[in-house]
Amino acid sequence: MPTPARSGTSVRTQREVLAEVLRWATENASDPATAAADWLARDIDPNIRSAADMVSSPFIPLSTLKRAKNVFKTLLVAGETAEDRLLGANLYVMSIAAALVFHDVRISRQSSRALRRALRRVLEDTTVPEMVHETAYRAISLLDQQGERDDPIAYDVDD
Repeated sequence: MPTPARSGTSVRTQREVLAEVLRWATENASDPATAAADWLARDIDPNIRSAADMVSSPFIPLSTLKRAKNVFKTLLVAGETAEDRLLGANLYVMSIAAALVFHDVRISRQSSRALRRALRRVLEDTTVPEMVHETAYRAISLLDQQGERDDPIAYDVDD
């Protein structure tokens, strides 16, 4: 009889857990940086399929986006490779963008100008999925509408 493995509130067999891990590894084998980011996203919230989903879904709670911002900031600063650090930078700013777009809350003290500049770099990155580009476009639009006012929307910053 297979040994059960706990995952959230469900009990799964070791075979099911191993099958999921192998499927995930196969999907991400071609891009180690993305695989690492997806792993971090799943560590933040096991119900999330990928880091791209985390920063482009209106259903992700604000508290999750705040945790993601801090985790991806660490990847930005301490990533092993330049690719890791670039991905960390993109996901960091996209966590901020997702909070702005989907929750009307700014989770960063960075200036609108700095956020726009970082979001434009995300848009220039052809490896970024279209759904993430769409969130970046929407965030830039909101920032443009707000101009350079000091407090255009609610702030909710932990750091």
